[in-house]
Formats: sequence, structure tokens, C-alpha cells
Amino acid sequence: MSEVSLARAAHLTARLGRILLTHGADTAHTQRMLTDVGRALGHTVQVLVTADALLITVGTEAQFQTKVGHALVGMSVDMGTLMALQQLVDSICLGTLKAQAIDAQLDAVEHAPQEHGAMTMALGIGVTAASLARLFGGEWSVVAAAFVAGVLSALLRRALGRHAVNGVAVVFITALLSGLCSILVLRAFSGASPVLCLTAAGMILVPGVPLINGVRDLVSGHPGNGLARIAMGAMTVLVIGFALFIAAALLGDSLPVGSGPGSLPLGQDMLFAATAAAGYALFFNVPWRVLWVCVLCGIASHGLRTLLQQHGLDLACASLVGAFAAGLVALLAGARLRVPPVVFAFPGIVALVPGSYGFRAGVGGLQWMSLGADSPLVLIADTTSLAITTVIVSAAIAVGLLLALAVRPERSISEPLSKG
Repeated sequence: MSEVSLARAAHLTARLGRILLTHGADTAHTQRMLTDVGRALGHTVQVLVTADALLITVGTEAQFQTKVGHALVGMSVDMGTLMALQQLVDSICLGTLKAQAIDAQLDAVEHAPQEHGAMTMALGIGVTAASLARLFGGEWSVVAAAFVAGVLSALLRRALGRHAVNGVAVVFITALLSGLCSILVLRAFSGASPVLCLTAAGMILVPGVPLINGVRDLVSGHPGNGLARIAMGAMTVLVIGFALFIAAALLGDSLPVGSGPGSLPLGQDMLFAATAAAGYALFFNVPWRVLWVCVLCGIASHGLRTLLQQHGLDLACASLVGAFAAGLVALLAGARLRVPPVVFAFPGIVALVPGSYGFRAGVGGLQWMSLGADSPLVLIADTTSLAITTVIVSAAIAVGLLLALAVRPERSISEPLSKG
């Protein structure tokens, strides 16, 4: 490819970087792609990604062009877009795509219709919520209510997203309304506790990919971006818990702190872990042809954790090993398909996230706050234990995933694809 002007190279790389960051790529992956594209265009590119903007400098000290583009730390993930962008970058680096055609190709990728329709994605989220409820040991009535809450949650998020509503407000409204809906569905079944259903409904709203990308940014030398992603993710989780607590309070339901998730036989455990991963992958717009990767990650992560727990390993260590297994599968598949492996990994580890523990810790904290000095010791002990378990298990999952993704560096973007 012949060398293009500095201004043109800056424009193209800035635009590519914005699309990458707003569709689920982490900072290091984005920097590698933009550097390789700049080299293919005949220029040296320096990339600075912050929580507020994307800064591209093309050229040398003697002559350079700087472009500032907005880099939103968004919560959206679109695997189909990331895969299409990877194919586009490969074409640029191999010289098969002319510079003047890149803008048109970026337009086609950015505005292409999603592979899965709105109802398919909604059904996928419903399947994920139902599978999580079953993995938590919920009865079939709870599973049915979780499915309804999941479908409603996906449709609400899509509808509210069209009206430029603040992202945190979207999460709060969605969690509140889907929580109310799930409790009302459970009213048709006597004696069914809403706690597992609400936990499943809350977990499907957790911004897992931004949280994982935040941890990856921290350990890869991008602390500003990492802290921004983690802070936004943590605030979102708190908003989800608060909205579900309000939903239960409005309908007069008590959320027991001490009733934890149950367990399933290994075969059922692996089956529902697979369906949970598949449903989440549909919501991430993962193409049908690679959906099996997410399913395999889910089976490897949760199935291995359950097996290790059945043989006496504690929850945190078993979660670390399970996350490592999912990360390893995602890394190998990501290297082959040349996309960020984290987007494969999160649907696979969603069932590992200690959402039940965190949600019940939040409920216990609110009850503790309400009762004050009259709080029983059992409530205080349970709440403290649940909070500690949530933190340690979450850290174990993050460490396991990071260890797997650090096994070997990702292949250079500019390296030609293997044939066959």
C-alpha cells in the first residue's frame, strides 16, 4: 500500500480506535491494532487512550499530525463488529485494501445490521437468566420467573437505549422493572423465594467485559483507563443491587440473607453453564459460527469448578482454576480468530461470578443499616462473611483469567492469517 498523507492516516486510525473501544476492545489490543494499521499506511503511530479521549499522533518529530477523537468507556460489547474490524485490519496490513476504500469499509462495519435480531438477543438473555437461576439451585418456578425477567430486561435496555437515556439510569430502570416482574411471576407459586431469581436477573446486567478490561488495563500499564472502567462497573453493580432491593421492598417480599445457592449434579451443572454462556454470547452479537467457543468456555469454567469443589477444593481456588480454563480456551480461540479473547471469556465465566453472595451481602448491609445497634449478631456475621466471599472469589476469577490471557502474547495483528 502506498503511503497516505499524515492527516488521512490520523483520521483513519482515530476512527478505527473509536469503534474498537466502544465495542468491547481493551486498551492494549486497540493500541496494537492502530500501530499496525499506521505502519501499513506508511507512518509511525503513537496512541494514547484515556477515559475521556483517544489521542493519535502520526509521523515523526520533524513532521507529525495529531488527531483527538472521543473514546467512550462504554458498556456495549459487539463481537460481530470486532471480528469484522479484525478482517478489515488484516486486509489493510496485507495490502489488499486501498487507503481510499477504508472509510467506506468502516462505514459498512459500523452501520451493519447486527447478526442477531432484538428478539433473538432477548431470548438469549432470558435463557442466561434462567440457566443462572437453575445453577444457583432454584426451583423450576424460579427458573421460569428468571427467564421472563431476562427477556424483559433485554427489551427494556434496547428500548431505553434508543432515547439517549443515561447508561446508569437505564440499568436502574431495567433492574427495577425486571425485578418487579419476576416477583409478580413468582406470586403464582406458593413458597418460592425471589432471592435467587433476583440474583439471576441482576447478574445479566453486570458489565462484565468492562470490568475485566479494567483489570487488564491496570496490569498492562494503563491505570487511568483501568480505574475508570472498574469505577463505572462497580457503580453499576451497586445500582443494580439497590434497584432489586427496592423492587422487593415495594412488593413486600423479604430477601433472606442466609439462604445461599444450592448445587446440581455435574452433568446438569455443565449443561446449564453451557446454555448460560450461549445466551450471553447471543446478546454480545457473537456470530453463530463461533458461538461454540463461548459454550466451551462455559463448560470448562463452571464444570471444572464444580468438579473441584466436589473433591474438597474451596470456592475461591476452584473459581480461579475454572476462570483459568475458560481464559485458556478463549486465548487459543482469540488467537486463531484474531479478536480480543475477553469477549469469548466473559460469557464463559458469567456463571462463576459470585452474584448471589454479593447481592445477599448488599441486602444484609441494608438491613444492618436499618436496624443499627439492634442488628442481631447472626445478620452481622452473615453479611460480613458474604462480603468477604464476594471480594475474594471475584479476585480469584480475575486472577485466573489474567493468568490464562498472559500465558503467551497475542499474535501480531499484521502477521498474515494462516491458510486452511
